[in-house]
Amino acid sequence: MIFRKFAEKDIPQVLKICREMREHHRRVLNGYFKPIDEAYELKSLQETLNDDNALALVAEEGDTICGWLCAEFASRPYLINENVCHLCELGVLPDFRRQGIAESLMKKLFAEAKRRGVSEIDLGVFNDNTIAYKFYQKLGFKPLEQKMKINI
Repeated sequence: MIFRKFAEKDIPQVLKICREMREHHRRVLNGYFKPIDEAYELKSLQETLNDDNALALVAEEGDTICGWLCAEFASRPYLINENVCHLCELGVLPDFRRQGIAESLMKKLFAEAKRRGVSEIDLGVFNDNTIAYKFYQKLGFKPLEQKMKINI
């Protein structure tokens, strides 16, 4: 397994992971999300390639991109720890899950955050996505806030 920076040639396979992630969230959240808009995702992935504040990594097994992580580094001057990192996406193809790929990608993120002098990484995870929630807890993440909504 090779872990490396995301490259333009990876886009078709990363789109496959994004599609799987969207369908997973649609199942877990009973259709909360629309099906993936491939043109929108493609544009977003292309923008990530040129974003100096983004860290995008892939996990590659042979010719297959089986895991993907995207994070964004930012400054939030209203916080004590101004320099933060937000985990935007983390996904592993179903056939490659439970092999330590997501954890390895996260460790790479932790190392890059430390290298950049960032001491805080945040993320969003849906309450009903219990597998992801438990995974992040295992890594040491703790709930910080509760986001609420109402359908009217």
